[in-house]
Amino acid sequence: MDLRKLRYFVAVAEEGNVGRAARRLHMSQPPLSQRIRELEADLGCALFLRTPRGMTLTPPGEVLLAEARRLLEAAERARERVRRAAGERVLRVGVMGPGEAALSAAVAESFTGAHEGVAVSLVQGGLGDPTLGLAAGRVDAAITFTPFTRSGLSIRTVRQGPCYAALPASDPLATAPHVRRADLAGRVCVRLPAGTDPVFRAHWEPLGTPDGPLVSSLDECLHAVLWQRATAFVPEQIARGHRLPGIAYVPVADLPPAALVVAWRRGDRNPLVADYVRAVCSAAQDGHRPR
Repeated sequence: MDLRKLRYFVAVAEEGNVGRAARRLHMSQPPLSQRIRELEADLGCALFLRTPRGMTLTPPGEVLLAEARRLLEAAERARERVRRAAGERVLRVGVMGPGEAALSAAVAESFTGAHEGVAVSLVQGGLGDPTLGLAAGRVDAAITFTPFTRSGLSIRTVRQGPCYAALPASDPLATAPHVRRADLAGRVCVRLPAGTDPVFRAHWEPLGTPDGPLVSSLDECLHAVLWQRATAFVPEQIARGHRLPGIAYVPVADLPPAALVVAWRRGDRNPLVADYVRAVCSAAQDGHRPR
């Protein structure tokens, strides 16, 4: 058994459905099903009962779920002990857009003061995966924008605010007090990458023409507005912090508020993750918030 297959097994067990587990892991369903079959063949027993309603653990599956959780926690502890022995302790933080940058000074002072010798590695993420690699283990924590599929994740809200339509300043709607999603129908609007979390896509992708520019980052959204006269939805932090000539920001009246959040894998016992989350939330409560 390898740890990757165990992570896949735990995701399917917790979700009770291969499709939901695949979305949580940001992978397609067929290879996930294949890895589960390989694990069952390796162990010589069925781990799930397949029913029209989903996947139910068999008695051996129940045993493996408890053991797998312990093994994965032990592997994470071993990783941290090895890093300490090597004198290299690294916390990998994924960020989307400018959210983390606005908090860095206060968070850095708090976190590094308590963890001398720990390096925080920043990983810039894209719109295709709003969890910025959390499910795949590429980062330990993520600062990102909701909404997205939260399966297997724990989340703390840093700040919540309205969503805006980024429009060319010459657009007739640029001076409107607000717009609605239906107002943008038939316009050139940005499109998110294939495979984007459906919950994230349903919120952040405007209902425009099917041939709008494909974007993978918030910077690319603003570039598309300036250069291709497209429309994009952006969080309040972008509207307030990126006042650019040629771009107007108009509140979207029927788009629910979005939150800037810090997220991490549920059950992650890495103490650096817990301390980083506390540092981010403490900085936000003390007023060190994005402008």
